[in-house]
Amino acid sequence: MQEQAEQKPQQKRPTGLWILFILTTISTGLSLLSALTNLLQGPPNQSVIKQMKAEMAQSMKIAKEVKSDFLIEFIEKMSVISDATIQNFTLFNGLSFIFYAIGMAGAVLMFRGLKLGFHLYISYSLLVLIQYYFIVDPSQVPWMILLANGLVSLLFVLLYSRHLNWMK
Repeated sequence: MQEQAEQKPQQKRPTGLWILFILTTISTGLSLLSALTNLLQGPPNQSVIKQMKAEMAQSMKIAKEVKSDFLIEFIEKMSVISDATIQNFTLFNGLSFIFYAIGMAGAVLMFRGLKLGFHLYISYSLLVLIQYYFIVDPSQVPWMILLANGLVSLLFVLLYSRHLNWMK
């Protein structure tokens, strides 16, 4: 009888947590598979690199035609990041794989009701936010990427934090 009194039955999993878990699993799972696929396939060949550079040049041409300093700067920085990603292919994709694995583990642990998952998810959110800093100078990372990714990460962390009282 005392065992029943001491064991508090776990409340039903909140619907919001289900939704967050599904969204996180889709996003993080696809990114995890993408990083793994990249690692297994290896760096892009010269024809793919040439095509990427041609597309970047076309984007730059359009940005110059519309005389958008913001777009010109953004495309220049993305070109630097693209080149650095190719030069540091294994490092970047290996780190991405590890970071997304941490995020997936965090989501699964939160889904199972463990607060440790929340801490892993916060770590993942910060690591993914700064992943470009491992391959390029911080001044080369467009602030719009940091802002957009940071706001999405912050939103998910805040939404997950609403379910901390359910986790143990």
